[in-house]
Amino acid sequence: MTGFDLPFSFSVVFAFLFGLAIGSFINVVIHRVPRGESIVRPGSRCPSCNAAIRAFDNLPLLSYAVLRGRCRQCRKWISPVYPLVELLTGLMFVALLFKTGPTWEILLEFVFASVMIALIFIDARHQKLPDAVIYPAFVFALIGATVRAGWGEQTSFTIDISIIIPGMESEFEAWRAALFGALLFALAAPGFSLLNQLDPILFGKYYDWEEADEEIDEAQARREERQRDHAIAATMIFGLIVAIVWAAMVVFFSAKNQRVSEEAYGGLLRASSGALIGGGFIWWVRAGYFFIRKLDGAGLGDVKMMSVVGAFLGWLGAFGVLLLGSILGSVIGVILAYRSKRGLKTRLPFGVSLGIASLIVMLTATPFFRWYIGQ
Repeated sequence: MTGFDLPFSFSVVFAFLFGLAIGSFINVVIHRVPRGESIVRPGSRCPSCNAAIRAFDNLPLLSYAVLRGRCRQCRKWISPVYPLVELLTGLMFVALLFKTGPTWEILLEFVFASVMIALIFIDARHQKLPDAVIYPAFVFALIGATVRAGWGEQTSFTIDISIIIPGMESEFEAWRAALFGALLFALAAPGFSLLNQLDPILFGKYYDWEEADEEIDEAQARREERQRDHAIAATMIFGLIVAIVWAAMVVFFSAKNQRVSEEAYGGLLRASSGALIGGGFIWWVRAGYFFIRKLDGAGLGDVKMMSVVGAFLGWLGAFGVLLLGSILGSVIGVILAYRSKRGLKTRLPFGVSLGIASLIVMLTATPFFRWYIGQ
């Protein structure tokens, strides 16, 4: 795969600055999405005095340093989380550049990393993984894995998909790939929606409502519900559009170059199996905990988040994330239990551990596999 014709040092600077800009947008997502607010309107405002932030006061990192961490209008402290998210995103983009190189494929990893960073901080602050982020991220993960398999760099490290989905070892047929692939894209968002509907039916009586006495902002709850419904509907429509485009492209490329269609279809199948294995494992562990302990030990958001991870990183990547995330979760859980009055009943934002593990696995998995197979 030919990289962009630019000096690598320029690419590093660009990746860092681009990461800072994206990190600034991620801050908007972290602050507004859990509250059911639009990420488009109104413009950036101080969370303390609600004063509009001027353009020159909204430069990532630089404005925070110039203002010495205070709002220009009310002089209230600005949370250090804002520059932290920007800096983390910038450094993550640079790290991905060194790992992947300056190719178009790195843009897919930039998006995935941005989603994981947003979910990490949202779960840490609100202990929720919003559907408004998860649903479109899942469809993107399927698209990203498919596009990268068909048009990205090819390596000799592949896993026979027939191990995961019996019957897929047969000779490639365009009509089957077009139909089955379209169904996978079209049913991605409805599948998550079905999980949402089945969850209270299967496990509703086992939910732990000990923290239900907290005050609930009804207006915010309505905003969150509207935002979730709009995000789900939009993702379903987008999934249908992608399904149609996929079917048309398979027919077109099969006539021109069958290898591209075959590789892309294999990538979609691997992404789907990764989503099924990653999300399915968490779902079964969660179901077992429900029936044994009669408590809600994990959120449905963790299941859907692992489906996104499995779709983008594959089932091997999902296994690595589950293993590393469990270790990180245990450490974080012990720390939170020690500091909390609730002890071992302290709620653990497992999405934080899964998100951190996903970033680490994304940075290390490809170099590790290439070393392991001697490439």
